[in-house]
Amino acid sequence: MIVFVVTSPSVPIGPGFPMTMIPTELPKSLSNLCNLVTFNLQSNFFVGNASELLERFCECESPKIKFLSLTDNKLVGQLPEKLGRLKNLVSLDLAYNKLTGNIPDSVGCLSLLITLQMNVNQLTGSIPDTIGGLSSLNYLDMSYNKLNGSFPESIGRLGELEFLTVHHNSLTGIVTENYFSNLTSLTTLWIGDNKLVLNFKVKNWIPPFQLKVLRIGSCNLGPHFPLWIQSQTSLTELDLANTNISDTIPNWIWTTFSSVTFLNISHNNIQGKLGNVSFLAPGALLDLSFNHFHGVLPGHFNRPQLDFLDLSSNSLSGSLEQFLCSGIQESQPLRVLDLGNNNMSGVISDCWMNWDFLVILNLEKNQFSGIIPSSIGNISSLLSLDMRHNKLSGNLPMSLLNSKSLTIIELAENELVGGIPTSIGRGHTSLKLLNLRSNKLEGKIPYEICNLSSIQIMDLAHNDLSGNLPTCFKNLTVISGRETSGPTFLVGGKLGNVSFLAPGALLYDTLFQNQVLGSASLVTKGRVATYDNILYLVTTLDFSNNKFSGSVPDELVSLLGLRYLNLSKNNLKGQIPNSFNNTGKFESIDLLVNHLKGKFPSSLSALTSLSFLDVSYNNLVGRIPKGPQLQTFNASSFIGNELCGDPLPECLQNTDDPSGTNDENDESIGIDWILVICTLIGLVIGFWMVIAPLIASKRWRDVYYRFLEGIWIRLQNFTLIIFPCKSYSYLIFCFILHSFAYLYVF
Repeated sequence: MIVFVVTSPSVPIGPGFPMTMIPTELPKSLSNLCNLVTFNLQSNFFVGNASELLERFCECESPKIKFLSLTDNKLVGQLPEKLGRLKNLVSLDLAYNKLTGNIPDSVGCLSLLITLQMNVNQLTGSIPDTIGGLSSLNYLDMSYNKLNGSFPESIGRLGELEFLTVHHNSLTGIVTENYFSNLTSLTTLWIGDNKLVLNFKVKNWIPPFQLKVLRIGSCNLGPHFPLWIQSQTSLTELDLANTNISDTIPNWIWTTFSSVTFLNISHNNIQGKLGNVSFLAPGALLDLSFNHFHGVLPGHFNRPQLDFLDLSSNSLSGSLEQFLCSGIQESQPLRVLDLGNNNMSGVISDCWMNWDFLVILNLEKNQFSGIIPSSIGNISSLLSLDMRHNKLSGNLPMSLLNSKSLTIIELAENELVGGIPTSIGRGHTSLKLLNLRSNKLEGKIPYEICNLSSIQIMDLAHNDLSGNLPTCFKNLTVISGRETSGPTFLVGGKLGNVSFLAPGALLYDTLFQNQVLGSASLVTKGRVATYDNILYLVTTLDFSNNKFSGSVPDELVSLLGLRYLNLSKNNLKGQIPNSFNNTGKFESIDLLVNHLKGKFPSSLSALTSLSFLDVSYNNLVGRIPKGPQLQTFNASSFIGNELCGDPLPECLQNTDDPSGTNDENDESIGIDWILVICTLIGLVIGFWMVIAPLIASKRWRDVYYRFLEGIWIRLQNFTLIIFPCKSYSYLIFCFILHSFAYLYVF
């Protein structure tokens, strides 16, 4: 027996980083392939075309290969049509590559094949009906490809099959119970995230198998709960999310199973009250979101020691006290708690000391009242806190604003009062998003707010804040353009590489159990927009609808990393700074309803990425300059000023600066009264420094007059030398000159 195994050395890229591989070209000089029994290039980071290698195996007159693995490389190419000639194959693993093309019909000739893995590639076309000829097949995985067409009924002939996953493709058609009539050994059925319709015509059909994993989310099952699932008493994972079920939750859901680690029936139209969840195993995941469950949140929901609980977007009512506080004597392992978009109310109990593993806490859009418990800010693992759109009152808890772990603080649309404390951001913070929009905050923005150097989104709009805008925003590393931000991943059920996190649905089914976390509703470009997977790219400062005065700081418009700036509806005065940088990322600038004056800054007209601008209802004058974007905006972006030029009506012919705004010769900016006053004061002081001593002292006057007399005598002698009095005209000139000199001396 000849075995060929290649293992590539792992190379660490630095302290604290995982091992990685050096890309290597797929070997082309391999010989004696026809006598190989085992060929394993697994996890070597090979690059190149796998077609030639596979063709060489298929060209052997009597190939002996039994175990062929190219999994977890970067190989491209297509599967050879003669793949069925490898009749001795027991295991074929081509997963985690970039293979394209169709699955050849000849694959059905591999009657000895036990394991077939082609998942995570870019295979297209349909699953060949000949796959039913794989009579020995035990393990079939074709998930995460681009397969289309119908789900082959011939799969139902694979009596030895235990593991069947074809999820995350584009398979279509109707699947009936006939497809599964012979699959007596099946324990895992994962066909979700396709476009399949499961239409079982036999009402009381009992499957011939006993499943442990059933994931058929995003298939069409509705409108009623499939009764046949009740017979699968060994289930540990059940996914019926987004399956068009519109029914009352059956009691057997709460009583049939035991030791379930994964239950997802979200995104349906399921009614009823929450039942007993004691059948869930410790560390389980439970997602009942986006349904119509009503009633209170039972206290026993804290008993299974869940890892993930999402009950958002239902109609739950009552308080949190029973769930948070009842019967809890030790730390709870729950990492994600999402109760947003319900009708829950009451004071948020201060029982958070036993929830110290929380990573995401979402209580948005409920009716919670009272103060925010300061103990929430002491949860050292908490990255995201969303309590927006409630009735919370009191001051901002310092434990939140100075938390070293929090990346997201969403407290918008509440009734918070007081000011932003000057002690904000003490020590190192990781805060990326701070949303205090639509509260009752007052006072000035303290300079210390720039201690939040990692902030990317700061929304203080719709409050009663006043005073001048800070001039410290260059301390914000991402907004100033000195650093960039990347996404946050949930890796293998654990958070890692955190650079941006925001509340949002966790897609825990995705490949490698990884998901980019990020979802937030922000006001940008004059409207509310929801950002999810690209949230980490957003940078915004929104100080609109307050009472800020003074001028717009120059540094605020020269921030190279800022995309959205909203200063509208304040009392800002002075000119719009002419320090916009054409290499910046500005996409939206909103300055409407202020008292800004002067001409339109020429540097603003040079911005190429600008897609929203509003300077309406200010005191701007002159011509709108030509620019790559300005003329694409509606006239409403400029009205309420004394501006002219496209997109407004053309300027009059005698308008200065006909080619556009010239800020260097801008006469519209008015008189500089400070310069005028200083000049007058200087003239007055200089005059009296000369005159005052002459008035006060006769000695000073005599000295001064003798000095002037000497000057005039020298001047007289100098003129007589240059212009001697020889002619009549010269005589007259000399007489006048001497007369003036005489009068001056006497």
